[in-house]
Amino acid sequence: MWKIWVRRLLMLLIGVAVTEFGSQLFVSLAVGADTFMVLIQGLSRRTGLSYGQASTAMMLLCLLIIFFWNRKYIYPGTIFCIFCLGPIVDFYAGLFGWIVPTVRPLPLTIVLVALSCTIVSIGVGISVQSKAGACSNDLIPVILHEQFPALQLRWARMLWDALFIICGFLLGGTIGIGTVIALTVYGPGLQFFLPAANRLARALRLPASAE
Repeated sequence: MWKIWVRRLLMLLIGVAVTEFGSQLFVSLAVGADTFMVLIQGLSRRTGLSYGQASTAMMLLCLLIIFFWNRKYIYPGTIFCIFCLGPIVDFYAGLFGWIVPTVRPLPLTIVLVALSCTIVSIGVGISVQSKAGACSNDLIPVILHEQFPALQLRWARMLWDALFIICGFLLGGTIGIGTVIALTVYGPGLQFFLPAANRLARALRLPASAE
């Protein structure tokens, strides 16, 4: 039992690391933050918290929502994410702020935007399929889809992302063409890559349901 949960948490950590790699690459391109980072930017600018600290605060808020809504979706990994996400976000933010050139050809920017959106979708898919409890902010659209099956996962994610954008903009987050791209790509990307993440679960010999 505990060995399975170690593998589940490992898969979840891989998913979180992949997701934040794509997310912070996106932010570093300065085409407008991605959907969740618009909210994190706004919160950070309002409070003086680092991106990582603001991410942790929002994860705790989303966890509270899930707890009072349907706590059966909370697994050890949901708590695990709260404490590992902040340092990962701050690490990638510093890394990409250093290595991504501020002046670059437009075709390169387009390629990097598409790549970062794809990476985020893959990372969220890996996290969800770990069955260890994904990041609380990523779990809410999944819960919406499971409780209201007529609402496809892509639309649930897009509605949730739209809420991030609105709240983040009101707090002072940066919106750009990249934000619109993320809004339209993340939901369909998650729905597309979620089944593919099963391959990693099978490689780690994880059962189909949480134990």
